[in-house]
Amino acid sequence: MIAENSDIVALTAQADIHRLYVRVIQPALAELAPTGDVVGEATDIDEYLEGARINTHNSLCHELRRTFALILGALFERQLRSWLAEKLPTEKKRVEKTSWPGLIKLLDLIDSSIRVNVLMTDLENLWSVSNAVRHGNGLSADNLLQETPQFWDQTRMRPNMKRDLVGNMRIDDAQLERCAKAVMKFWHMAGASSVD
Repeated sequence: MIAENSDIVALTAQADIHRLYVRVIQPALAELAPTGDVVGEATDIDEYLEGARINTHNSLCHELRRTFALILGALFERQLRSWLAEKLPTEKKRVEKTSWPGLIKLLDLIDSSIRVNVLMTDLENLWSVSNAVRHGNGLSADNLLQETPQFWDQTRMRPNMKRDLVGNMRIDDAQLERCAKAVMKFWHMAGASSVD
């Protein structure tokens, strides 16, 4: 049962993320699961072609996971900006222009317990991954490699790995699920802590 003072906009955002994750992301992840990469030289053309097929399939699977992280991050950012602008109409311009740290600070004007209780590390990771995937190699990808190297743990270490940091990023299904659950928990906390 939804409490009388619940924030329906926040709870709708939570439901939207949940539906996206359950109806779209989970089935796609199950359908396109990566296997181990094939490394080393092939002894004949058939072995070479099979290795190429497997590695191409794996590249698609990893790209799908990066893309889903980008979609989750972009949707969460849009929802957050819209919600903050509605809750803080006098701060609308600031909400539209500020970066991630500024958005998080604006939460304190509504209810500081949202930020304290939610899984902020997972939201920060989602934000960083989204930025890196959106912009490619650059400051976001470099910072992410330093702060969250586990996104490259599954990558076979190649001498040219840093040339395409984002392309070599591996987001596993558990990491993606943690990010989706962090967004849902954020909206649950925001919905339950409505202050008008």
